Amino acid sequence: MPFSSRVLLLSTLAALSLAACADGRTNVGNDSGPRDTGRPGEIDAFEPSAEPDAFEPSTPDAGRDAPMPIVIDAATVCGNGTIEASEECEGSNLDGETCVTQGYLDGVLGCNEDCTFDKSDCTDDLCGNGRIDAGEDCDGVAAGSGTCVSEGFVSGALRCSATCTYDTSECSSCGNGRTDGTEECDGADFDGATCATRGFTGGSLTCSSSCAVVESACFDASCGNGTREPTEDCDGTDLGGRTCTSYGFFGGTLSCNAASCTPNLALCNNCGNGTIEGIEQCDGTNLGGATCVSRGFTMGTLSCSTTCGFDTSACATARCGNGMIESGETCDDGNPTNGDGCTGCMPDTGYACTGMPSSCSPRCGDGMIVGAEQCDGANLAGQTCVTQGFPGGGALSCSPATCRYVTTACSATNCGNGSIQTGEECDDSNSVANDGCSSTCQVEPGFYLPLRLRGGEGTNHGRLEVQFAGAWRDVCDDTYDLAAQQAMANVVCRQLGFTGTGHQWIEAFGGGTDTPVMDDVYCTGTESDLSQCAFSGWNVDNCSAIEAVGIRCMPAQGDIRLVAGPSGAEGRLQVYNAGAWGEVCDDIFDFSTYGPVTACQQMGYGTGSFVGTYDAPSAVFALDDVSCGGTERRLESCSHRAYGMHNCVASEGAGLRCAPYAEGAARLVGGTTRNAGRIEVLHNDVWGTVCDDFMESSGTRQTSFVNVACRQAGFTAAGSALVTTAVPDGIDPIWLDDVSCTGSETTLPMCTNLGWGIHNCSHFEDIGATCTP
Repeated sequence: MPFSSRVLLLSTLAALSLAACADGRTNVGNDSGPRDTGRPGEIDAFEPSAEPDAFEPSTPDAGRDAPMPIVIDAATVCGNGTIEASEECEGSNLDGETCVTQGYLDGVLGCNEDCTFDKSDCTDDLCGNGRIDAGEDCDGVAAGSGTCVSEGFVSGALRCSATCTYDTSECSSCGNGRTDGTEECDGADFDGATCATRGFTGGSLTCSSSCAVVESACFDASCGNGTREPTEDCDGTDLGGRTCTSYGFFGGTLSCNAASCTPNLALCNNCGNGTIEGIEQCDGTNLGGATCVSRGFTMGTLSCSTTCGFDTSACATARCGNGMIESGETCDDGNPTNGDGCTGCMPDTGYACTGMPSSCSPRCGDGMIVGAEQCDGANLAGQTCVTQGFPGGGALSCSPATCRYVTTACSATNCGNGSIQTGEECDDSNSVANDGCSSTCQVEPGFYLPLRLRGGEGTNHGRLEVQFAGAWRDVCDDTYDLAAQQAMANVVCRQLGFTGTGHQWIEAFGGGTDTPVMDDVYCTGTESDLSQCAFSGWNVDNCSAIEAVGIRCMPAQGDIRLVAGPSGAEGRLQVYNAGAWGEVCDDIFDFSTYGPVTACQQMGYGTGSFVGTYDAPSAVFALDDVSCGGTERRLESCSHRAYGMHNCVASEGAGLRCAPYAEGAARLVGGTTRNAGRIEVLHNDVWGTVCDDFMESSGTRQTSFVNVACRQAGFTAAGSALVTTAVPDGIDPIWLDDVSCTGSETTLPMCTNLGWGIHNCSHFEDIGATCTP
């Protein structure tokens, strides 16, 4: 039956039932028979039949607790699962009806217990149903096609509000270049804010990625007063205890930006940690796979510098003149010059070349006269004693070691006349030996000729000067053989204590005089000092002041020099370490007994004293707390802090004043340490030995002698004597014999002795000492 018909039927039945009740004709109870309706022959339609009620229990108590079906009429029972008569629904059976067919927009239609529709979940509001309906931007998690960007923002998460409209509260406009909403800034737009408006006196604001103002580049006017304040990271040298490692670097030098009082990390680096980072080309042995070949060379060994850059100094490209001996070459002196001993990377005739780059020198003993050789073997180049200035003739010979003329067998009838003739190196107007000029007018082996380099960058560079007859004199540059020039530079630098290679001979250094003391100097490189090189003779020259020769000595690790002083023997002390010159702090060194003397003797001088007037250029020092014990020959061997570790300021630079040995001085020679060796004394600018007569055995005489000798040599305590085989033999002269000291003398010549040069000894009897520092 259609729903509308059932509704009409139910409505009619309900009306009839009400009317019957009103007339008092409704039967209530369990009467078994029909009741009078009030009308003859009628039985009330609602009266139960005479038969027992089908819905009544068969016994009085049966089914008492069971739910009673709702009886609408005799033919309708709600709850039996079937829509009947006046029922709208039965349980889940809604007869196809919905909230929409019931006149609502949406919702869930249900069924009440009395089989009428439950419309409590029907609604006329579509928002919240999880789908986007007309007029809605979104619904719950259904956001539609919208995003923060489509809604005019830059980024963020678009949400849906309770009214099904877009919620942009989590969208952001940061990054659009203008200050919006709660943003402090956006890009270059600071909404009028500056460092000044934010309480600073200068600097520039920056804007973070979250559109917040960053004040790190702002500063106060107090920046630069040298005191770090709360708003400053640093100020001047006040770094707040921070170093490069505080900022995540491995090492380097942290400084402070003067304008902003912020850390300057430009000199910080990770060089040394073995990992190639940032701008580093390499780090330690980590070359990143690079080789000399990958760097454009053809051979060699690539290494890494201390600044983590490639060191290609040992790389080379195969070609003659590059200093590397390659296939087909037997020498390479690093230059394209011919006639210098190595021409076309082949040794010149008569030359021998060794090393790389090659150092070539005449091959003395092959009978060929080349380079600086005067002779070779029996080849005297046609010279005789007469042509060499010996009128008396004699037998001229050639030294097998130096290929220089040996004139000892020539008759020098002119030697001793005070005028230097051909073949003479000196002429002191006598024929007496052991006065610096031998009886044959040659410089004696023990002659003492102090040197210095002046007018250059330090004691390792400048015009060569020698102390002769008590005055400093320059040397002429008339040395034309390249090998002799190099040999001369080697001898001078060795005498001044420089142990590097590649020393330079400098022509026409200038600043000299018109009367140099030496000219035409030719060295072989084996000489112990410059005085033993061949030259024209003292004060014999044809030079001008501009021809003064200069020398540049190349340092090696631990070499020292003086700079910024008035002469080549005074100045601020520097030490060569890791390829660079560094300052020496005066801590401990200024009160050291042996420090200044050790340093000066390393540079070829005799004595030295500390000078406290040489400030360093900065507060960066290579050595500090240098303390010498008296045994060291080199300053680097003395006790000191690790290189680069110090607690010094610029005013603590160490200064030195060095001086040559003076007449009567004593020194120790040939020992393994500075405080031990053969005792020598200086007389007439010639070093000579002391005979051990009457001092061979221990006793008062020996002890007193050692006391005087050690004290004169600069040691504060006595030691023990060295005799016979315990001391190396010296060379002539033997200056003192039968020496007897009381122990109170200040110098050995003051002790009783036979007189200068008077003795009955051989050099087997030279005495030495080990002095106790």
